[in-house]
Formats: sequence, structure tokens, C-alpha cells
Amino acid sequence: MRHSSESDAAGRQLILAIEEPESHLHPKAIHQLKQVISEIAKKHQVIMTTHCPLFVDRTSLKSNILVHRNKAAPAKNVKEIREMLGVRAADNMQHAELMLLVEGEEDKKALASLLPVSSPALKDALTHNTLSIDSLLGGSNLSYKLSQARETLCVVHCFLDHDRAGIDAEAKAEREGLLTLVDATFTTCQGMDETEMEDLFDENLYAGMLLTKYGVSTQSPKFKGRNKWSERVKETFKHQGKTWSDQIEMKVKYDVAELVSASPETALNQHKRSSFDALIAALEAKLALISQGKQ
Repeated sequence: MRHSSESDAAGRQLILAIEEPESHLHPKAIHQLKQVISEIAKKHQVIMTTHCPLFVDRTSLKSNILVHRNKAAPAKNVKEIREMLGVRAADNMQHAELMLLVEGEEDKKALASLLPVSSPALKDALTHNTLSIDSLLGGSNLSYKLSQARETLCVVHCFLDHDRAGIDAEAKAEREGLLTLVDATFTTCQGMDETEMEDLFDENLYAGMLLTKYGVSTQSPKFKGRNKWSERVKETFKHQGKTWSDQIEMKVKYDVAELVSASPETALNQHKRSSFDALIAALEAKLALISQGKQ
């Protein structure tokens, strides 16, 4: 009889009601609890009252019921939920529903030009501010930026350098429950140990600029190899009698980003763009899910 009772209970559909589960919890514990509740919701109905943006269902906006002045109604858009929860997004995030996080300002500048010419859907999303691009100002800031983005109710995707800093930052954020691997794309290039966004660009795009502005030729043997772009450029500068510093690196990278902005259609190396194309596919898929969630 006991076995029979357990079987009956296992087959029942339960309704779980939770009131403000975020109360008195550490932010990391909230992320862990959200994962547990999400697993329960796959088999049973979960009803939750909350003031925490992290528990908002972004996959189906209408499943979020807003209660105001004794009236309850399904949410119509993210802006409405933000206003109800008192979430204040930055001016450039007011209408954003999908946020792309990149490592540096030069990456942000380059992608702002590359994405529109690569995808009509992303061009439309950028035009209408549905998609926003923000920079981390260093991979070590990934977890902090992800926490901010989650609180503004944005779906997030990251485009990170495939180097030790980027890999470690992604792993740390994953351990903290801030993202999963599906939320990140790395700038990988076949045959290279580490890569960054500049490795995806055609050398012809910037070779003339480096020679004219800095007196440095990419024909140097130091520019070849398996190291990431900035390491190869550093060794090229030194090999040709030039100084190198973090400030010079930032300047050179921004100069390259300016060239990308001027010629986005031809900026990418056609043999090294696979990770960029993967980024396009990931962003388009998330925009499609966001659109489905509104219906």
C-alpha cells in the first residue's frame, strides 16, 4: 500500500505557491534558488509573488502578472515590468531587451558597425534600441556587468576574447549562476592558441594605417604566429624599434575600430569569421525567442 501511495503522489500535478522567495537571501543564493524553482516548474505549476527582477520570466512575458491598485493583468512589455519593479535602466538601455556585452570600447564600436551589415534582424533591433551593446572595460568585470544586466531585465549574450582572462571570467560567471555557456561566444580562430576580436579582421584593413601612423609593418616575422593579435603587434612594435604600453595598445585598437566602422562590409577576414557568424546566429535566435515571448 505504501508503494502504491508513493506512485499516486509521484503522478500528481502540484501547485507550489511562494511569497517573495528572495527575502533575506544573498544574491548568489537567489540565482541558485531560481534554478531550483525553474526545475520544479517543468513538472508542476509555480505561483510566485516577488519584487526581484531576477525572477521575471523573460521567455513568456504574459506569464508575469502585474498587480496594481487591486487589479491584475498580464505584462505587455519589459518597460511595463521595469516600471512596476522600480528598475531604472540607463538611458541607452531604456528600450533594450537584449544586451550584448563585449570586452572593450573598441569592440563595441566595431560591432556597432559590423552587426547591421551582417544581419537585417540585428540592424532593425539596433535601430529600435531593442538590442544594446555595452562594454565590460575588461573581462574581469563580467560578473558585475551581468548582475546589472539581469536587474534591468535584459536577456544577455557575451562576446569574449578567447584568452585566459576571457575564459576565466566566463567560468567565474557560470559558477555564480549568472550565465551558461549558451550565453557566451568566444572569438576563436583555428590554429591559434589565444584570440581577440582584432584577429577576425582582414590584415589589409589596418596594415597601411600601422605603417603610416606608427611606422610599423605587418610584414615583420614577429606579426606571424599563434598568439593573439595584441601580443603579435606588441612584438612587431618592439622588433621595429618602437615603444609599447597599455596606452599605445588602446590607441592602436581604437584606430583599427575606426577603420572597421568606415568599411564594415570588408573588415572581416573571410577565413577567420566563423565565431563572428556564430555570434550573429546566437543573437538572432535570442531575438526570435524574445519576440515569441511577447505573443
